[in-house]
Order: sequence, then C-alpha cells, then structure tokens
Amino acid sequence: MLGGTAGQWAVGPMIHGGLSLQAYWIGAGVISLLLCVWLFVITPKEQVANQKAVPNGNLLQPYKIVFSNVQSYLCGLVSGLLFAPTTVFIMIWGVLFFQHDRGFSYSQATVISAMVPMGWVIGCPLLGWLSDLCGSRKMVILGGCTLMIVSLLQLLYLPSLIPAHLSMLFMGVGSGAAMIPYSIIKEVNPDEVKGSATGAINFITFGVTSLLGPLFASRFGKTLNTTTNHAAHFNATGLFLIALIAAAMIITLFLKEKRMQAVS
Repeated sequence: MLGGTAGQWAVGPMIHGGLSLQAYWIGAGVISLLLCVWLFVITPKEQVANQKAVPNGNLLQPYKIVFSNVQSYLCGLVSGLLFAPTTVFIMIWGVLFFQHDRGFSYSQATVISAMVPMGWVIGCPLLGWLSDLCGSRKMVILGGCTLMIVSLLQLLYLPSLIPAHLSMLFMGVGSGAAMIPYSIIKEVNPDEVKGSATGAINFITFGVTSLLGPLFASRFGKTLNTTTNHAAHFNATGLFLIALIAAAMIITLFLKEKRMQAVS
C-alpha cells in the first residue's frame, strides 16, 4: 500500500521530470528481485501441521471446493466493489479528474490521489484489528463502507468543509475494509483449501475491477475533455462510486462470518 502511495506521489513526478519509463521499470525490477531474495532468506521454515490432504491430489479439486461455495463469490464481490473506487478511479483516473473537473494543479492532484493508498496503510491494519476486537467482520466492513460514502459525499457536496486530500485519506482508511473478506473466505472454506481460497478471492476481486474499468472509462473517463459542466460530471462520477459501495454493503449482509471471540 505504501508502494501505491509512492507510485502517485514520487514516481509520477519523476516520470514528468524526465526519468524514462525504461529506466524506471529496470530499477523497479532490480528492487523487486532484491526484495524476493530478502524475503526468501528471512522467511522462517514452515511447521507442517497435520491437516487433511487435497483429495486425490487433483490440482483443481481445491478450487472446485472453493467455487462450489456461494460465500466465496460474495466475498470476492464485496472486495472487488470496494476496491473499484480506489483502483479504477483514484489510481488510474484520479489525477486527471481532480485536474479537469476540480481545477487542481498537477502536483495538487497527485498529492490528493496519493492520500487514498496512504489511507490503506492506516485502514487495513486498523480495521483488521477492530474486527478482531469486536468479534465481527461484517460490522467493520459496513463501518468502512459508511466512512467511504460519507467521505465521497463531503467531497462532492461540501468540498470546503475539509481539504480534498483529507477527504481522500478518510476514504482510503474506509476502503481498508476491502481486505476483510480475504479473512472471511478462509473462514468459510475448509482448512485444507485456505491457500486456494486466497487465490480465488484475488481472481474474483480483480475480475470485478477489470470489468468495471472499461465501463468507468467509457462512461466517465472519455468525457473528461468534452464535458462543459465539470461540476456535474464530477458529481455523477462520485455517485457512481457511491452506488458501487452501497452494492457492497448490501452483499455484505448476506455474508456468513465465523463466530469469533472478541479480543479483550
């Protein structure tokens, strides 16, 4: 998540300042390789516990189990709908929207957009801790959704109340709830397929954002330069994002979470 912030705040200005894309990707690749080696060295050896083996050793059998569970789809949909306002809107289109529709400079729009992944840095561990503390995953997801909607409504209709970068920080904190379904999907599937469950929710989550990306681009992105009413255009975009979050809230009500004992 810090990398997402750096991508907006640091890498963008570096590219605009003259750094070539080729040099950036070579540098990013070398750093990633070094991180992989470091993780390989410091990761402790796994203590293999006694658990049920994958039936018949079939590589597809774990996914058959996961995708036979309706709850797996619900978890992926919730996570995907909550990621879409941040990944599809902020990480791809955010800078342009704040420049064209709200009249911010490039540097200002970059900082505002970078506040969302910074909010993830705060919200992901905070909301995960809260879900353990209160013993309920669903309530924390609903709370995170509410914070996202309130932040967007304030940005749309009361923009002078607090600065835009704080609005986006709060939205990012709330969107940290998108990670909680990753815990739920492992709790509603058998222990022997937890790894496959994580892979499945990633597939569904980014499948949702991949479908919403072109829709958002055709409906709102391509009209950035042609619209004559930028305020109305920005508000329509925000209401579309709010509708996605509201849909995630409705689906959350149908999740079956494992009963947990609240952390004292």
